[in-house]
Formats: sequence, C-alpha cells, structure tokens
Amino acid sequence: MLTSAIKKQIRSSFEAAKIQLPNFSNRSSQNIMIAEISKTLSGEYPKSNPILCVEAPTGIGKTMAYLISCLPIAKANKKKLIIACANVALQEQILYKDIVEAKKYSSVEFEYALAKGRSRYVCIRNLINLTEETSNTQTLFEDALLWDEPPSQNQINKLSEMTDNYSSTRWSGEIDDLESPPEFSLWQKVACNRFTCTAKNCEFYNDCSFFKARKKASQADVIIANHDLVLADIINGNNILPDVNDCIFVFDEAHHFAQKALSHFSINASTEFMKTSIRQSQSAIDQISKITNQKTSESHIKKVDEAIGELIEVITNFEYLDDVYLFDMSGVSSDVANLGKNLLSIFNTAFGNFLDQKDNWQDYCKRNTVKQIIMDNLNNIIGQNDQNLSSIVSLLNAFTQNTHTDTPPTSNWIVKSKLPNKKINYHLNTAKIDVSNHLQSLIWSKAAGVIFTSATLTSLGSFDRMNQQLGLKEKENRYLRLASPFNYKSVDFIVANIKASPSEVFEHTQELARELKKRINKEAATLVLFASNSQMQMVADLVEKTIECELLVQGEYSKKRILEKHFEKRKNGEGSVIFGLDSFAEGVDLKGDNLNHVMIAKLRFSVPTSPIEKTTQSYLESLNRNPFMEISLPDASLRLIQACGRLIRTETDTGKITIFDNRLRTKFYGKQLLDALPGYNILVETTNR
Repeated sequence: MLTSAIKKQIRSSFEAAKIQLPNFSNRSSQNIMIAEISKTLSGEYPKSNPILCVEAPTGIGKTMAYLISCLPIAKANKKKLIIACANVALQEQILYKDIVEAKKYSSVEFEYALAKGRSRYVCIRNLINLTEETSNTQTLFEDALLWDEPPSQNQINKLSEMTDNYSSTRWSGEIDDLESPPEFSLWQKVACNRFTCTAKNCEFYNDCSFFKARKKASQADVIIANHDLVLADIINGNNILPDVNDCIFVFDEAHHFAQKALSHFSINASTEFMKTSIRQSQSAIDQISKITNQKTSESHIKKVDEAIGELIEVITNFEYLDDVYLFDMSGVSSDVANLGKNLLSIFNTAFGNFLDQKDNWQDYCKRNTVKQIIMDNLNNIIGQNDQNLSSIVSLLNAFTQNTHTDTPPTSNWIVKSKLPNKKINYHLNTAKIDVSNHLQSLIWSKAAGVIFTSATLTSLGSFDRMNQQLGLKEKENRYLRLASPFNYKSVDFIVANIKASPSEVFEHTQELARELKKRINKEAATLVLFASNSQMQMVADLVEKTIECELLVQGEYSKKRILEKHFEKRKNGEGSVIFGLDSFAEGVDLKGDNLNHVMIAKLRFSVPTSPIEKTTQSYLESLNRNPFMEISLPDASLRLIQACGRLIRTETDTGKITIFDNRLRTKFYGKQLLDALPGYNILVETTNR
C-alpha cells in the first residue's frame, strides 16, 4: 500500500526539486504521472497488475516523475530500480544529468550504477595471455585455435598497449573508455565471454573489470541499462541484473521495446560457421587428448562436410530475392527439414562427445598440475567451442521444428553472401514473429513493477498496438495518456495540395521538389524528412542550386556533423536546411530558432521488407485479418506524430509543419491519422500555393 511514509518522501522530493532544479516548471501532467506511478506500484489498484503504460509528451518531465515516485517505493520494498533506455543518448542524459540531480533533491538516499553487457569489458586473463612472450612460442596450440591467421605486429602492439594501460590503471577495462578501440575481430579475442569465463576460479577475478562493475551494480539501488541488455540478461538467466522478481523496471522510450524483443528471439548460423566450428571443436578435443594421454573422440568433420554439401545442393537452386529466400509460414520445406535434421543429429553427437572431453579435461586439471597459461588457453578455446556448438544445435533445432497451427508461426529464411574467396556462404535464420507470451512469462508475470513510458506510446489514439506487440491485456494493467504542456493549437499543420500520389514516385518527386523551392525560407531553419533515401537524393539534386542557403543532406555528412553545422549556421543568423531520414524523425532536439519548419515528404507506412514482417503479414492474412489496419496504419500514425514532434520542444517554440502526401485527403484513413495528431491547427489546402 501507499503508506504515509512513502507519500511524505515523494512530497519532500518534489518540493526539494522545485528549489534545486533550475527552470523548474510545476506541470499538472507531471503531478498526475507521479501519483499514478505511485498508486500502481503500491498496489492501490488491487484488480490490476503493477504495470503502467504512460504516454508522456515532451516537456512533461517524465524522467523526474518516475524517479521521484519509483525510488521511495523500490527502497521501501527492498527492490532494485532498473531504468532501461532504447538509445545511448538518453542513457547518458540520465546517467550524467538526471540521476545526478535526483541525488540532490531526493528524500531517499540511493546509489546508482551503469550496467553494460559482459562483452563491453576486457577479459584481463585473455589479454595478458595473448601478450605474454611465452604465448607466442606455445607448441601445444595451433594458431587456428585462437586466430584465423597469425596476428599482425599492429595487433600485437595494440594488445600490449591495452595491457600496459590496464595494469597502470590508466584504462578501466571497458571498450567504451578507449580513445581508439581495436577492430571488432581483435576485441572479440580479449572480451569477457560467459562461455569462457571461469569467474571465481580465475586468478584475475578480484581485478576483473566486469566483476567489479557487476559488484557495483549489485550494491546499487538504481541500475541504468538499455533495452537490449535487459532482454539479453533475462533470456540468459540474469548474469548481470538481479532476479526479475526483485526489480521494478522503467522502460523509457518504450515504443522501441517490441522491436528490440523480436531481435532477441531470433537465431542464425551459416554453413561456413558450422564447418569452422566442427573443425575447431575437433582441434580442442585433440589438444585435450594430447595433454591427458587419452584416446581422442571420433571426428565428425567429414560427416558435417557431407551433410552441409547435401544441404547446399538443394538450397543453391532456390530463387533468392536480394540474396534472401523466405520459406512460407508453414515452415521449411520437407527436403530441407530432413537434411537439417540429419545435420542436427551429427552436431548433437559431436556436441555430446565434446562435452565428455570437456569433463575429462576438468577432471584432469583437478588431479594434475597444469601450467596456468596452458590451462587458460585451452579453457578459453573450450568455452568458445561450447558457445559455437550450442548455438548451432539451437538453430538447427528451431529451423527444423514442425509448425503448430494453433500458435503464430516462426519465420525461417536463408541469406546468401559471398566470402572473400568467392565462395558462397548460406546463413540459416529462424525467428519468432510473436514474442508476447515469452515476455509475459519472463518479465510481466514476475516483476515487482513495470512502467512503460514514451512521448509516443499510442497509435491512432489507442494502446491496442502496443498491447498486441508486448502481450499486455488492457483490463489487467493501468494506462495513462497525459496532456501536453505545449500550445499545439498555435502550430499550423498544413496538408499541401499535391496532385501526385506518393505511389507515383517520379511525379511525386518532381512535384515535391517544386513545392520545396517555393516553401523553404532561405533565412529560417528547416527540417525535411524523407521516407526513402533515393527520393531524398533525387530531390536534393533538383533543389540544392536554387534554395539559396546551405543544404545538409544525411549521408553526405554524419548526423553529428550535420547538427553541428546547422547550429553554427543558426548562431550566425543564417538559414539552414536539413534533409534527413528516419534517424532525424526521432531523438533530434532542435529547440527555439534552431527549427522553424518541419516538412514531411510522405507518410511512412510499414512495407513488409524483412522476413519477419513478411511472415507476419502472411499469418494475419491466413486468419482473414488485415495487416494494413492492424500494423501499417497504427505504425504510420505513431511515426507521423514522432516526426511532427521535432518542432515543438519547449513551451516557447513556434513554427509550422507541412506534409506533401495527398493520401491524407483522398484515402479513408486520412481523417484517422489527422484526428490522432496532438491538437495542431490543421489546414488542408484546396488550391495550389
């Protein structure tokens, strides 16, 4: 229950924030959010789960709202508060600004820590072993076990520099703290890995950057993470974060969470990876046998090669569209399934033999004295092979599974790529198209509390799309849509009188270019958002010589550089025009005179391009459901609101929005999309401007 003590702590924090925070504004929507979070997490709604979805428009101060309300409740109930963001920018803002401010105004004492994935930290044992002079003269290990090819002198120098900096405490051991990080393939060889980690059995355990960070996180009251880390950690059994039962989760930018979750329930492995993995595992087995003087296990290399050869013989004749072949939703074809099951049988046997040899090696190490460097190297190789073989078995298991007609199907596809040696590599992929049940069983049914929040959670004015994606049931949870503190009525949302439909690509592009030439103010700040790169490039070519101010086109400069140049132009009182794609339609903060006009080339409808999207569309159609109405239209509504949201970032911002898509006038869904906008002054042009 929401006790008087907790209420007092929340009020005290809020009153202190008024004094401590510069430019504090007392907003009623923020007060409502604080109250609703407090009631939901404290069980004030006995017929509801402790789950709240809050759509909190820009300017409400949602971060402060959830910190003030969640902290006292988490502390009182001895729960950890996990704040998970979708991108690094918000994570850094919370870590370096919001949480620092909260320490000043919060009536609750708390400690906080940043949680990162294990692979962001160096394994100091691996690093030292790879830079030890003796490791270069080991005759027990072939280079192929650790390196695809012998390390270059530059790589050896880089590893030595990292070792020196770690030993002298000039480097923390996190890849993010390196001024010039090594290339990915080199970092992989020295990064922490749960399959190769020996934890407390490692001689460097007390000096390990990962375990130091994990210890700090375990002692913290608030852990700042990201969506990917939370999902990966929960799926893999909580190696970094506390048990789900002991956590209250805040998922900020929650509109990204469903897509992130889909990616974590997909598996892939390529034919060349399978061939390499079986060879590496056999090499590891041979090394174990050599050291322990035991008989080596039967090699499965030839059987794997033959089985993969038979599989390739079939799949090479498939009709690939842009190097992708998608199986229909009933599952992989019977010939591929049978060949896959044969390959799975071989890998299951090989994996079993490998695990037996792994046990033999561990028993041998307990009974005999083994040089530390030999033990470390072989343990590392064994761990890596354990990971590789288990991932192959998981992929083949899922890829060859029969489809159940009473549940959403999996999406199965093959991607082909060309290796440097011109050889074709086939990547087998399988993914869930609906992860709602997994999320329910792993998180929603267990967590002490869950808060979803974002400026855009609803689609077409409803939480239905979000509920469908995340497996939330409306009657069992709490939902809140807050009013914006901004005066949207003062913003003109102009539906331009465009003749050409976006489906008429050439005509629409030409007309769009003509309209931009007329409408862009050379002295103002303009952001033009495109749904396709090709149209953006064509329009840029058509207008750049006539708009009389600098045109900053995404792709010609980095996003960071575009914003720097834009701010510099505005500071000097000059006009500036940005042409951008999706990444400029969200997360870009152009306050005040840095943005006067947002122009949107066309609505961004979800066209099923990925295998998962295509399988989902087929599945819905098989049930006589309408993918356009259930997916494309709600998603287009959310994206339109996000794009428009670039304009008004503070209570004093002004400007206008223009969209060049006649479907808002001619299609049945146009009114739905316009009605879902946040109160703009909508002007539908009836004559050419």
